[in-house]
Amino acid sequence: MIRWFKKLLYRLLVICFLAAFAYLVLLPRVLPRDYAEYVEKYAAEYQLEESLVYAVIFCESHFDKDAVSPAGAIGLMQVTEETGLWAAGQVGLEQETLNLKDPETNIRLGCWYLKWLDEKFSGVQETGLAAYNAGHGNVAKWLADEEKSRDGMKLDEIPFGETKSYVKRVQLAEKLYRIAYRF
Repeated sequence: MIRWFKKLLYRLLVICFLAAFAYLVLLPRVLPRDYAEYVEKYAAEYQLEESLVYAVIFCESHFDKDAVSPAGAIGLMQVTEETGLWAAGQVGLEQETLNLKDPETNIRLGCWYLKWLDEKFSGVQETGLAAYNAGHGNVAKWLADEEKSRDGMKLDEIPFGETKSYVKRVQLAEKLYRIAYRF
């Protein structure tokens, strides 16, 4: 009986060690939380879930602050120069010295833009994420098309395959962040 108990105790200790290792070492590599101070600050300021902001950064740039897309989107949250200049004007940042590769600036403007899209599209997350990827003008056209949206608020069909995939990836990443870090 004592021998059995020792084996059980040993197995429990091994399981606890492996769980701690996975949580402390592997999880940050799989689902990083780099730039946490900026994510926390601007997610709170713009009333966004941190898990959503991390998911967008993960899907957009994989936390590469120097990322530049073929379409010219820049930085962690892949903000285009045009959107960045417009958003900077909205939040009171100097447009002349705007550096979209600066993590704080990029996260601030990306969060502001996510919030703006959320409000523009009545809090329908899927629609706002589609607009973040495909542009709010495209999404507004899709919502006006009865074949793509029955109610004019939620997209029944996303006609761009890349955007459809993007929305699913961000929503999955957000769920994983929420579960893993208990947001």
